[in-house]
Amino acid sequence: MTIEEKVLDRIRPTVDEDVSLQEAARSILKAIKDDPEVKDCRIEPRLVGSVAKGTHLRGTDLDMFLIFPKEHPFERLVSCCSRLGTELLEDKEERFADHPYVHGKYKGQEVDLVPCYEMDPGERVRSAVDRSPLHTDHIMGEMMPCHKDEARLLKAFMKGIGVYGADSKTRGFSGYLSELLVIHYGGFLATLEEARAWSAGLSIGVEDSERDDGSPLMVPDPVDPRRNVASALHIDSFALMVHASASYLMQPDERFFFPAPRKDMDREEVEMIVDRRGCRMLSVTFEVALMSEDNLHSQGHKTLNGLRQMLERKGFPVLRCIYHLDSEMHLLFELESDSLPPVELHDGPPIWMRNSSDFLEKWRGSELGEPFIEQGRWRVHRRREHLEAADCLLNGINEVSLGAGLDPVNMVVRGHTFTMRDAPLTGLTALLDTRMPWEI
Repeated sequence: MTIEEKVLDRIRPTVDEDVSLQEAARSILKAIKDDPEVKDCRIEPRLVGSVAKGTHLRGTDLDMFLIFPKEHPFERLVSCCSRLGTELLEDKEERFADHPYVHGKYKGQEVDLVPCYEMDPGERVRSAVDRSPLHTDHIMGEMMPCHKDEARLLKAFMKGIGVYGADSKTRGFSGYLSELLVIHYGGFLATLEEARAWSAGLSIGVEDSERDDGSPLMVPDPVDPRRNVASALHIDSFALMVHASASYLMQPDERFFFPAPRKDMDREEVEMIVDRRGCRMLSVTFEVALMSEDNLHSQGHKTLNGLRQMLERKGFPVLRCIYHLDSEMHLLFELESDSLPPVELHDGPPIWMRNSSDFLEKWRGSELGEPFIEQGRWRVHRRREHLEAADCLLNGINEVSLGAGLDPVNMVVRGHTFTMRDAPLTGLTALLDTRMPWEI
């Protein structure tokens, strides 16, 4: 058997699982259609997503959509969905992605009950998921039966290397995008052959001159050409897909699909790596507000980028940084140094600029030395505002655009010693262990 055949045996749903899925789908569809409000409001319940398309992996949820006519207010979509979830689903849990939906169990199967508005191809959406039924129709109409397992392989590969999902945590390839790639290139290995040669700025199915965003990949949505299906794709996920594709084609291995779990280091291992590198550690912890996990991850990325920029602007080069989310938000930084000398070099304007005399007047007579000319401009020594990285974060936090749910009032900043002692080992491991998932 080939690697791909062995993988398919592990990811393709069993006959019994598919039978249970289809029975549950038919049953809940009937129950929804028989509901009086659904009848009165002309709501169309539909199974969408990978199960409907036949590209689902083992253990996939049922995506049951409630398609509302356009005249209904959004509040009715939410209230009707919530009521049906309460009446039909066990272990009901209201969740929020782009908008509210209900998750629960129906006859042992995990179900997402999602409200949306009906729409025609090319029409502007009213809610973020309105295109999903059209996406299902498109894939079912375009994908050949032999490509369904190819799509499964690509999804499992992307999942294994850590780039599957367009959510704020992963910022990777959606299931719909992976299916479009299989249709476009003709299969799993054919997609990897192309992906190994990708470079940022690639357009698939559209001329480069028509690109309308800064994403590394442009794939116009067949049901709405104004939308880039890859708009959520981050440059790092794109680059990882390029590298993993080349690596797999060079040496295929099931570990690309099923990587070993990354085990947390102990404190001694962390200490050994940090001592070997000679780096310094810094961490920031926030309490987190009650909100969707997707929003929290979005705020984690935003806040991490803002803090990194501030540290580097103040003279503390960041070697690497990550955020780690558990009951709190932890932002972990590996620094070249966490302390600086009291004096820094301050650049003034070129000598021939009109305001150069103002700079000279301001700094003449400085206790640290007179201004001097270097590379055609004035320069002067001045005292640093912050000598310690921890103080820089504590005193400069108001300069940073934080996520809306992160309050600097409850922020805790830990320097090197306390970060090494108290920071979550899962976060420290993710920061310091830079092996690829398939290399673990």
